Amino acid sequence: MARRSIVTKMLSCLWIAVPASGHAANLSGIYNTGVSDVEATGASSLDILFHPCSDDEALTCGTVQRVVNPAPDAQDAMPDGTPVVGFTMITGLKDKGKGRYRGGRINAVDESLSKGKMIWYGFKVDVQDDGGLKAKGCLGPICPRTMKWAKTVAQSAE
Repeated sequence: MARRSIVTKMLSCLWIAVPASGHAANLSGIYNTGVSDVEATGASSLDILFHPCSDDEALTCGTVQRVVNPAPDAQDAMPDGTPVVGFTMITGLKDKGKGRYRGGRINAVDESLSKGKMIWYGFKVDVQDDGGLKAKGCLGPICPRTMKWAKTVAQSAE
């Protein structure tokens, strides 16, 4: 009888660990931001790698991995001198469960480059059923800008 209860407990733990949608709603991998609304950036977009933050691995950060379709005169450094590729533009996202991440900050790279100063907003992300992200830039409690980010082709095959 004791053996059966151990097996039952193990199976119930496994059942709890498997999400209903069939995939883990975690925030990892590389996502493309899509084309910016800022005219000066043209048709370029960014590939962002989500990963544990270096200063607190319980939090998620996002680093620019690549500029896609950069304009011929595109700047390659942020206003503070940091190279765009390798720049940690997302910091401090807290996993709230069920694919929801809150409490982060995002640097609006396009605005920062066009205005010549670092521009930061509050940031929250929801992992969607299709594997993409719904990302929101916020000013305090108001989040006027919603963006849909797609997992990159190289990542979506995994």
